Amino acid sequence: MNKILKKIMQILKIASISLLFLLALNKASFACDLLSINIGGNKSEIEKYFGPIETDEENTEEPNDVTTVSTEIDRFCPNSNLGDSSIRAFIVNDKIAGIIIEVLNGTNNEESKKQLLYNYVISNYGKIENSSRPDWTGYKAWKIGGKEIIYGKWYYRKKFLIEELQISNAEYKGYLVIE
Repeated sequence: MNKILKKIMQILKIASISLLFLLALNKASFACDLLSINIGGNKSEIEKYFGPIETDEENTEEPNDVTTVSTEIDRFCPNSNLGDSSIRAFIVNDKIAGIIIEVLNGTNNEESKKQLLYNYVISNYGKIENSSRPDWTGYKAWKIGGKEIIYGKWYYRKKFLIEELQISNAEYKGYLVIE
């Protein structure tokens, strides 16, 4: 009987340590749950990250004017390990139209070479075939729970790498166009 009890205690100890290890390993995934953003919800839901968001309520000629606000990624996603990135929110008629996380690359595209946003994307949204090289360019789109997620990397003027993650939905995705 004593041997059985010791064996059960040993199994519980190993299971507990394994669970703690898995939770620590997935900390980055839990640190920034972008799918929890209520696309179409009131802008007040994200003002705690961006501060007060003023929109042009008197503009009756353009009722669907887009207001954008930005902040450092760590303010929105603390401890997410997304490197030198920013997050931009798009607001239309006081509603959250979507967000974009953009890697802030220098002239040598050093931030994208670290593949921090890429690793976040594939661990949270799914694989991207033939994309593991840091110089890969292209895009991948997913539909998850009514949200539309687009991850892309492309060169601007053949030198500067643009890398971003967009999250919106079918109703608001057209407002995420950056001029």
